Amino acid sequence: MIRCIACDHTLERTSGRSATAALACSAATLLLLVPANLCTFLTTNAFGVFRHSVVASSAIAMLDDGWPLLAIVIFLFAVLFPVLRFAMLTTVLESLRRGREDRWLGPVFRYATMLETWAMPDVFLLGLAVAYFRLAAAISVDLGIGAYCYILAGILALFVRATLDKADIWERIADTHAFAPGTPLIGCIACEQIHPAPAEGTRCARCGKRLHARKFNSIGRTVALTLAAAILYFPANIYPLATLPIGFQPTRYTVLEGVIDLFHANLYGLALLVLTASFAIPILKLVGIGWCVSSVIRRSRKRLVAKTRVYRTVEEIGRWSMVDPFVIGCFTPVMHYNALIYGRAEAAAVPFTAVVILTIIGAKTFDPRLMWDAAGRAQ
Repeated sequence: MIRCIACDHTLERTSGRSATAALACSAATLLLLVPANLCTFLTTNAFGVFRHSVVASSAIAMLDDGWPLLAIVIFLFAVLFPVLRFAMLTTVLESLRRGREDRWLGPVFRYATMLETWAMPDVFLLGLAVAYFRLAAAISVDLGIGAYCYILAGILALFVRATLDKADIWERIADTHAFAPGTPLIGCIACEQIHPAPAEGTRCARCGKRLHARKFNSIGRTVALTLAAAILYFPANIYPLATLPIGFQPTRYTVLEGVIDLFHANLYGLALLVLTASFAIPILKLVGIGWCVSSVIRRSRKRLVAKTRVYRTVEEIGRWSMVDPFVIGCFTPVMHYNALIYGRAEAAAVPFTAVVILTIIGAKTFDPRLMWDAAGRAQ
């Protein structure tokens, strides 16, 4: 295990990591995503009338209901990006296993790594669990072959994250260069390949990303994205998020009301998960990013390690706030019956989804090294 001498962050860990295991899990995930997307996902039954869905039905239903942003987001995050990520990752790992040294391996692995945040079959599983129990309280619902395949794919996706040693894969694609002591250096943000400082502005020789000593306009972009998310956070929690039939009565609920409904249904574990993912995590992201940005602006030298760890946490957990949009996406296609039995997204769904996406991008645009730079200048 290799740690940073400044913040004690783990730079490289080999225990429990295996390229062979990652390849097996990635290939299995890719294969499972085929029937997961093509076979029946959910089936509901109301008075002998059946409704069926596939995963892509979530996007189609959102589009039909007049929510194009939600349709695009659900299709990308739950359907397209998972297939692209595991197709690229499987291709790279299999090519390396065969000993190939093609130049396209670096850029393709960079894109596969970038999609790690946005491909969300694991998050979609939690959304499916919440949707299933909410539907079961009002109507007969069954999981289809597609749902079982998607569940297995989501679980294997977690194993891929656990077993993949990115540093090792980058070293297999191209070795890290050695330079004479005292040479001014910069590191690639994507693959951490070291280059001489005059190479700034050119493309990384390993992954093809443009080289910058620090992320471009990091503070300006992060502040703009975080402020936009903070403004949208209020309508996202004040207005109704969705409508579901409760006792054959269409009932609108907000984020917190949805959590309360799960508590009343004695689903305490799911209630705590949704409360954490949909309410606590967005607040943590806004406060955490704000704390880090203010540290740079004030040139603070206090608690730099703690701030860096908060940033790493915010960057890692941000994607799990997509649970509620995925819940809506799961139940909407199979809840179009009549004026009393229906489910759909409501006014808060778009700002809530926007908050999740803006905070994820805001964490990506922030460069934590700026906190250490600012502290050094202040000193």
